[in-house]
Amino acid sequence: MVFFYPATINNFGETYKQSYVTQHQIMAEQALIALQQGNNKPIQNLLREDLGAIKKGDRLYPMKRQLILALVQQSYKQNTDKSWVDWGKEWYQLDGRDVTAMAYYYAALLQSDKDYAEGLLGLEMATQRFPQHSLLNQFYQAEISRSANSKD
Repeated sequence: MVFFYPATINNFGETYKQSYVTQHQIMAEQALIALQQGNNKPIQNLLREDLGAIKKGDRLYPMKRQLILALVQQSYKQNTDKSWVDWGKEWYQLDGRDVTAMAYYYAALLQSDKDYAEGLLGLEMATQRFPQHSLLNQFYQAEISRSANSKD
């Protein structure tokens, strides 16, 4: 069949791939809507269960990155729980070259007394490497001003 009907095989594969991506897009949209309404459980469940094994380079990785970014931003802004700390660390472990993930990771390290020095040093070095990255600058400047105020 492969030799006589290669177009049929390709069409089947393309249809299956598109169905797989579409199914996850629908779940991601529903999780983002729930997040906007203040419920972060669906997005966390989706990231842990359905997208848990997805790594950088996989077809669904851009979607996973978008979901983690939305979750981390929302949790950080609301500051109701520290789930952004865990997700920031996990995101950085997925892609150590993602500067936004790096910013949230180092900011997450600042939340722990034992990792504070590593977080501050990481933010300082990352800010020097990427001076135009506004989130890195925001986190670094906020921490510098906070530590300066606490010394006074």
